[in-house]
Amino acid sequence: MKKILIFLCSIFFSYTTLALEFTNTKEYNIRKKYISNTPKIMQFFSFLCPYCYELEKTYDIRNLVRKKINKNISIKTYHVNFIGGELGKTLTKIWIIAEQMGVEEKIIIPIFKGIQETHTLKNIDNIKSIFLEKTGISLEKYNQFWNSFVIKILIQKNNNDVKKTQLSYVPAILINGKYTIEYSQLEMLFKKNFSKKYIELIKFLLLINNKN
Repeated sequence: MKKILIFLCSIFFSYTTLALEFTNTKEYNIRKKYISNTPKIMQFFSFLCPYCYELEKTYDIRNLVRKKINKNISIKTYHVNFIGGELGKTLTKIWIIAEQMGVEEKIIIPIFKGIQETHTLKNIDNIKSIFLEKTGISLEKYNQFWNSFVIKILIQKNNNDVKKTQLSYVPAILINGKYTIEYSQLEMLFKKNFSKKYIELIKFLLLINNKN
């Protein structure tokens, strides 16, 4: 009984401490419409988004969440189509193929860099070349995935999930279908400790959702 009380008290004080720090919802927004049946943490980005690249390059933002949040929490990263027309759609497909092959870490920064810095990735052929170069995947295997019916289904699911959230900007993160974080505001307030505060805010939003 004593151990249970100690555990409950620790949760209460953690919640109270964070609540005092993250006030007036400056660092996050509460959506009017709750989105159900989604992963608890949904991360959205585009290779065509300069700020997405800055967050990834500076903070390893995608892996930061995966490393610091309880592994029982469902987390999904989505590449969006609403930037860049056909190139955006191609990059969504490439991202999903990379996820299915388990090579996201090998391609995420090279593709970002090729688009945002060197400006060498402008079409399907350029993207395919760097994908093969950085992953060591054979052209035959790449083509199998590229033409796979399963990949088509996953793209459709990706796009449906993005549409369901009604988010029209990146970078974005949706927590429990209810809360979004203001990245620029968080950076401005906690520039030196952004990574730490970012994870604390996510944990705080997970906590307050459970209390509602």
